[in-house]
Amino acid sequence: MEPAVDRKAGIPEVINVDKKNKGKSILNSQDISPDVEVGMSTTQPWVFPYFSSKRTSKPSRNTSSLPRAAEEVVSSAQANFLRDFKRFDTVKDFSDHHYASKGNASKQHSRTWFKKIQADWKILEIDLPETISVRACESRIDLMRAVVIGAEGTPYHDGLFFFDIHFPDTYPSVPPMVHYHSGGLRINPNLYECGTVCLSLLGTWYGNTRENWLPQESTMLQLLVSIQALILNQKPYFNEPLLEWTKWTPLGQPCSKVYNENVFILSLRTMVYIMRKPPKHFEEFVRSHYFARAHEIVKAANAYIDGAPVGSIVKGTSESGSMKFRTEVAVFMKTVVDEFVKLGVKELEDKLEPPPVIHTNSLR
Repeated sequence: MEPAVDRKAGIPEVINVDKKNKGKSILNSQDISPDVEVGMSTTQPWVFPYFSSKRTSKPSRNTSSLPRAAEEVVSSAQANFLRDFKRFDTVKDFSDHHYASKGNASKQHSRTWFKKIQADWKILEIDLPETISVRACESRIDLMRAVVIGAEGTPYHDGLFFFDIHFPDTYPSVPPMVHYHSGGLRINPNLYECGTVCLSLLGTWYGNTRENWLPQESTMLQLLVSIQALILNQKPYFNEPLLEWTKWTPLGQPCSKVYNENVFILSLRTMVYIMRKPPKHFEEFVRSHYFARAHEIVKAANAYIDGAPVGSIVKGTSESGSMKFRTEVAVFMKTVVDEFVKLGVKELEDKLEPPPVIHTNSLR
């Protein structure tokens, strides 16, 4: 379920970055009347002349997958790939897309539909943060795929989380359809094993008027940043509305801590799933991302095995991870390291900490 918005945290300012000028300015700059309905094919290349897989404009530089501490162990090939990887680009096809069976390339759509998607593409090209990358389909412009990098300080840190997006025939009167690549894992109250994304902006959860999809204002950028800020956050336990109130009780924080520990284990499992089955058009990005982050992920895991709480590798804090969590991290990280080695990462096996010694009086 969707988390209650923390007004004091300023989240509405984060998820509505485009409302001040970006979305509206682009929409209003078009000379096409939104009331004119014209039959068009989704394959017409002239609809979006600015976006082409053959364009020669300077690529946006995405260095989010290359932390400074990892630069020494990253080969020039992976470093160059991540440096030059465009945060937004178009691709020829999406045969493995979750919504590939919805609609077809020759389906006719209104000019309003085309105009809105064109505006979304332009906004994404300019304003995507470094931790989100998007690929739109040239032959099926109703399809899009996005990847969100888990933020530091959350149990999702360093992970890659993929979402398939479909623009229905009545878009933007209705929100896009979004499917999460779960791998059968429930890593968040808002992200179901079946791929459902629970968010008021998508109409899959209730919210006040300003939190719902607004056809004249809402954009794909807002949606993607909302997924990152409101779902993949620091304390996802409180995303569940029935539990959100416990945030201010003695019971809430301990439960949140246990939930974060479980989420991190599931995030590690998601890493393995994505490395073994990378979504189309992101294969090399997945390999290069985890090649670059491997040593940092092992470093964080070792800190957790030593007792650091999830989302922090600072030792000497008043909190520490449970013995169960520390043991599970040590055990499953062997599988994660095996996948890193398959990518060509060197000198990892000896760097992983062994499971902690369990004493009966230390069990939590």
